[in-house]
Amino acid sequence: MKNAEDYNEVQKLIYSMLTENTGTHFLDSGFSNGRMWQRNQNKTIEDFYNEDEERYEFDERYKELERSVSVFHFLTNNHEIDEICEGFNKLNTSPENWDCDKNVYGVSKEAWKHLQLSALSLGSEVEILHTFNTYNYDSDLSQVLQGSHLEIDGEFYTLIQIHGGADVRGGYTDAKLLKKGYYMDECQIHEYLQEYNYDLSDELDFNYIYNSETNELYKGKELEQIKSTILETI
Repeated sequence: MKNAEDYNEVQKLIYSMLTENTGTHFLDSGFSNGRMWQRNQNKTIEDFYNEDEERYEFDERYKELERSVSVFHFLTNNHEIDEICEGFNKLNTSPENWDCDKNVYGVSKEAWKHLQLSALSLGSEVEILHTFNTYNYDSDLSQVLQGSHLEIDGEFYTLIQIHGGADVRGGYTDAKLLKKGYYMDECQIHEYLQEYNYDLSDELDFNYIYNSETNELYKGKELEQIKSTILETI
């Protein structure tokens, strides 16, 4: 069992985002406790750390194989926190003014100004390379992400929000800034784990397929039957 001090700063930050209260509304579809942030608050950081990076489940009702990529592992794999990130994240926690008037989401005027001044001190500027919401395209991620890829003085950063609500139009965390680590790619987050896999048969290990209803691994004759069904559909 790992102690709290055994987790790095990025892991602690992502865990805090996954469990951040992103609000409720009586008209949304989360009912009393069905929102992602509410479900995540029942988990420890160790629970997220120990979960599979990616998971395959078979839906027997619809005869479909589904892949789920852990947002925790996806975001903690190739990120670090430097002084620019620390300053930005501190200012962008529950700010009073969210509108920084730039093509980024969930960023206050104060935090964006800090980012610009940090870049200026390095003789550079903040370049917004790409702004995205994973809900708008094919994604296997366990939760929706919204954010931007940035470049400052030749270094790449990820400005990220995690959707913790019920309806995707709202319920996002405060935006946090992370610096990309040794794997430097201007628009890719994880070094090898793709957000979406178009051909599941490429890397599928049939010994690790879960029943989507029982949450148990298929074994023996049942596994062989499911394997045959899957091969007919992919």
